[in-house]
Amino acid sequence: MAEVVEFTLNVKPGHYSQVLALYSDFAETYMDVNPALMSALVVGDEGSGLVRGIAVYSDHDEAAAVNSDAFFGAFMDAIEPLIEGAPKRVLLDLFHAWSR
Repeated sequence: MAEVVEFTLNVKPGHYSQVLALYSDFAETYMDVNPALMSALVVGDEGSGLVRGIAVYSDHDEAAAVNSDAFFGAFMDAIEPLIEGAPKRVLLDLFHAWSR
């Protein structure tokens, strides 16, 4: 069964655009290097400083393994000084998806 990963960051004031750019670059490149990543969205709200990634992986094990990937570790190192608190990562089963 496909797995959805929701990864939420609370951005420090003044760093919203920088975090969005880093997150977008990570997602785009990670799509190329990880065939289990089927789709990714990066969304945000500048007013609240929230940046969230929503990714769909081909299965649970692939989604769970991202935390130990060196490429993900480099992304985390880059954003760590730009965010407040720990990121929130949630894995969810994907039951249905629609797109046009």
